[in-house]
Amino acid sequence: MRIHNLLTGLAAVLISSTSNAAGVAIQPGLWEMTSTMTMTMLNQPQTNTVRQCIEEDELGPDSFNMEQDSPCQASDINIEGNKASWSVNCSTGDGMNMVGQWEFTSQGDSINGSGTMTSESSGQQFGFDMTWSGKRIGACE
Repeated sequence: MRIHNLLTGLAAVLISSTSNAAGVAIQPGLWEMTSTMTMTMLNQPQTNTVRQCIEEDELGPDSFNMEQDSPCQASDINIEGNKASWSVNCSTGDGMNMVGQWEFTSQGDSINGSGTMTSESSGQQFGFDMTWSGKRIGACE
């Protein structure tokens, strides 16, 4: 579940960080995000829903530093219109390295996205696929 929460947060941060600087429309306010993760070793998908307040001042490129907040580094960020995609490389601190590809499409008050992460250990490959959707549900309280 730790990786699931990490990547849900990573997606929210990337959505927030790219919105104003690159033109992806995200409205500030209270957002509800639902993600479903399916691990390669388990056939049972896990779904998680969180609510997060995204303030106007969080919608700029200087609002976070991934090196401080996350073991993940984003690269190859590509933004075209209302779509964003990027690569992720995460070092978990226990010698494991995961790489992935992520994307989302925004309509300003709703988003849909997906991603995949993979790693290899002792000759075995493992990872997960995740899809998520989010919607603005109102003003922050």
